[in-house]
Amino acid sequence: MNLIPWRRSESPVTGDVSIDDLWERLWGNGGESLASRLPEMFRTRPFPPVNIAETEENFCITMDCPGLEEKDFEIQAMGNQLNISGERKWEEEKKGKDYRRVESQYGKFERTVQLPENARTEPDRIHASYKKGVLTLTVPKLEKTPAAKISVHAG
Repeated sequence: MNLIPWRRSESPVTGDVSIDDLWERLWGNGGESLASRLPEMFRTRPFPPVNIAETEENFCITMDCPGLEEKDFEIQAMGNQLNISGERKWEEEKKGKDYRRVESQYGKFERTVQLPENARTEPDRIHASYKKGVLTLTVPKLEKTPAAKISVHAG
């Protein structure tokens, strides 16, 4: 009878492998974080972040855009969409400063916000303001049309 040497099976199907072993095989060690191993599109969040709120009269869109000025924004209304674009430029200071870490996001950005059907998107109705690094757009809602009774006439 020939004996076959026993080897520990590392198949996840047999259950002989630990979770730590699986984790190590999937993500490796090498000092890299999980986020650094993901594709670029999953590592960054959309810039700038957008919040949309609703009141009885308006929709209120706010965007955190520190370091910009009013002239840096371009806002267009297209149907029921608002397209907001701009650019946050890197201003390099050479006063003996070497950055060790930069988490701020720079560059061109473009965000499109889809508005509900009851939003008034005429450019003269939308109010935009920029204060303390926050762009605020106020989009009024359509006025409710009062219900009207329709009488039925015989043929």
